[in-house]
Amino acid sequence: MTIFERVLGGNIFFDFWKQLQQYIFSEGRFIQLITLQPIEIYKTETSLELDSAKVKLFIKCNVENLMQRRIERTLNLLTLNRSENQNKPAEYDFDVVIKAQMPYEEVSKFFNHHFANQTYTIEENKYYLYIEQFQFGNDGTKAVVHMPFSLESKRWFWKRKMHGTALLKGSINFHQPKYVVKTRNLKYELETASPVLKMIDNIYHQHLIDFLSGFLQYNFKEELMHAKTEAQQQIDSFQSQSNWVNGHIDEMDLERITIEQEGIHAVFLAEGKLHLIP
Repeated sequence: MTIFERVLGGNIFFDFWKQLQQYIFSEGRFIQLITLQPIEIYKTETSLELDSAKVKLFIKCNVENLMQRRIERTLNLLTLNRSENQNKPAEYDFDVVIKAQMPYEEVSKFFNHHFANQTYTIEENKYYLYIEQFQFGNDGTKAVVHMPFSLESKRWFWKRKMHGTALLKGSINFHQPKYVVKTRNLKYELETASPVLKMIDNIYHQHLIDFLSGFLQYNFKEELMHAKTEAQQQIDSFQSQSNWVNGHIDEMDLERITIEQEGIHAVFLAEGKLHLIP
């Protein structure tokens, strides 16, 4: 299961549909759906285990009536008289907002799980870069990453292994298309006792920045589409148990991702429509 299926999947939408049913049939609640005000149907906090790291999720679901219809149509709907009311089902917009927070300690665990203890080839296989670990932090405005590594030369006339630590600084944003999250304004400082490594860094400094900038990015379009399919399956599953409501998801997207003092925050938004069938 992909990252975004785990963040946006699970039982979020199935639980939302169950809460909607309980809400509508609670005394005095159904009348609120005919207003133009958003109604909070579902709100919860939960933790997610994500490849050895933990993410805290804050989930909120709202329903809003955007349909303009006559008073008699509303009154017919309120009676829930399915046999007599043959008009078009009432249409409502819903949105599910999911705020995900990952402290830097957990971000480090996630990156170490996926990218550390691995060897990468750079400069047309002239050098092997072995990343030992990532340690994320924050200097107040930008993410700061300590990355101990070793660099091994594979040139036929000179083979050598050197050690150092790169102190990476940069910001993150999502580019067009919005499915890509990239590092921005990435810079690094090298800490090493090896004069040879310092010399190599002077020659290939910008090349290493370009390599790391391309390395530290993520395209999640396919995963987001999978998550949307997973969520729609949850809705369809609930619809099979009820003949008075159906719905579909129109959009699912990453609204924003920011670096905060305590960690990385992301906000996901799923939007769709539900129909109450008379």
